[in-house]
Amino acid sequence: MHRVLYPGRFQPFHKGHLRVVERLLREFDEVVIVIGSAQEGFTCNNPFTASERIEMIDYVLKNNGISRDRYWLIPIPDIRMPLAWTTYVLSMVPRVDAVASGNPHVVKIYDWIGFKTIKLNLFSPSEYNGTIIRRRICNGMEWKNLVPEQVARYIESINGVERIREVCGCGDHRD
Repeated sequence: MHRVLYPGRFQPFHKGHLRVVERLLREFDEVVIVIGSAQEGFTCNNPFTASERIEMIDYVLKNNGISRDRYWLIPIPDIRMPLAWTTYVLSMVPRVDAVASGNPHVVKIYDWIGFKTIKLNLFSPSEYNGTIIRRRICNGMEWKNLVPEQVARYIESINGVERIREVCGCGDHRD
């Protein structure tokens, strides 16, 4: 069984993330998706809770024909110590053969501790980027085309648009 670790915050899970998971599943039997900053939620940088992100990702993957036995969804809090976080993550997940990330810092740290790493070439990072998507939501711009249809529906079902506008201090929300 060959597994790859794919850490991220997924705020929200977008089409770029989906492409990465699909790519990794062509190369590995399973992907262990670590939902980072799991202790965060209802903030501008992390508007969705870990449980919401788990539901969001699970809903997308199932609806894109990815069998539940091919992926793990594991929330991990951020302990704000990058070197310690890498080994902390490894202690909280099933055994993995490699770590994949588009974040050069994450790749460098896992490489430094001797892990096989995969530096992901991100798909259109100027568009498929959680910060940009949240900013577009905040400013009332089109954003649904950047996330899988299931994510857009999920965000709307939990009043996520209003939440982002409120926690980021934008939009027309009222006290």
